[in-house]
Amino acid sequence: MLTSDEVTEKTIAASNRANEVTGFTLEMLLAKLDCLEHRFLELQVELHEHREEVAQNRVTQEKTLGDFLWAIHRLESDIGRNVSVLQDQSRQVLAQQTACANHDQFREKLFDHSHHRVPGCVASVLKPDHASYSSCKEVPSNVSGPYRIRVNNESDPFTAYCEQQAFDGGWLVVQHRFNGSLDFFRYWTEYRDGFGDVEKEFWLGLEKLHQLTSARPYELIVEIKDFSGNYGYARYDAFEVGSESEKYSLKTLGAYSGTAGDSLVYHKGSPFSTKDRENNSHKCAATYEGGWWYNQCHEVNLNGRYQNADDTKAMNWYHFKNNRIGMSYSRIMTRPLK
Repeated sequence: MLTSDEVTEKTIAASNRANEVTGFTLEMLLAKLDCLEHRFLELQVELHEHREEVAQNRVTQEKTLGDFLWAIHRLESDIGRNVSVLQDQSRQVLAQQTACANHDQFREKLFDHSHHRVPGCVASVLKPDHASYSSCKEVPSNVSGPYRIRVNNESDPFTAYCEQQAFDGGWLVVQHRFNGSLDFFRYWTEYRDGFGDVEKEFWLGLEKLHQLTSARPYELIVEIKDFSGNYGYARYDAFEVGSESEKYSLKTLGAYSGTAGDSLVYHKGSPFSTKDRENNSHKCAATYEGGWWYNQCHEVNLNGRYQNADDTKAMNWYHFKNNRIGMSYSRIMTRPLK
């Protein structure tokens, strides 16, 4: 039998072994906990990075979607504009084809036009692929610019500038001045046939005005602006220019409306005069250095000298500010009433 001391020693030894096992197990557990804690922290970092990546992807996707929607909007706008352009071109082609189909003899004359041209005239040759219209009001496009105008089937076409926006459009521009680059102190034949460039400063021509306004009723608008930027207009509900045998007189001038004042009425019925053909008793054209429907002599001198001065020779409209101050801008336009 074991003595008490031996029993005590064995008990102590067993206890020590148990403590060693317990300590080792505890160390193992603590190590595993450290490992789990470290892994947990790694998972937290990975989760945070994943969230950031998801957020960045969302931003990128939203931007891509926005760019895609914007591109679709631009594409729709471009398609709409292209469709409008194609519609305008189609209408012009249809009008050209209709005109060509109805005027076989006119087509034959297109290639033998040289004997119809007048020296100094702004009118250019009508090409076979260009449509022509009886007036700017008949032009199917709402784009302002040069178009071919033909008064009737027997007359030659000419290039004119059509104002398709202002005052509801359809206006043929007769005269345009805005920078003084063109001299308007000219001879009778030049005023009769026209001079200048219809896309710059120009005068259309009295013979064309007579042919247009004698064919059917026309109205008239005159726009003016002084060098201070003050703008005014005068509108007349009837307008006709006589023939050359009638000295291209201002044959008809209707009722006035507008903001410039009714200065043109003073010239109603007056013949046109130039420096080499005075059709008045006061030599107004030579004195006031222009070409106009001078009376005795003028309240309007829009073909006078381009100058910023209070001068009777300047291009002026008397009832606009009630003086002879020169204008910086003038535009005369006409269109059919119906």
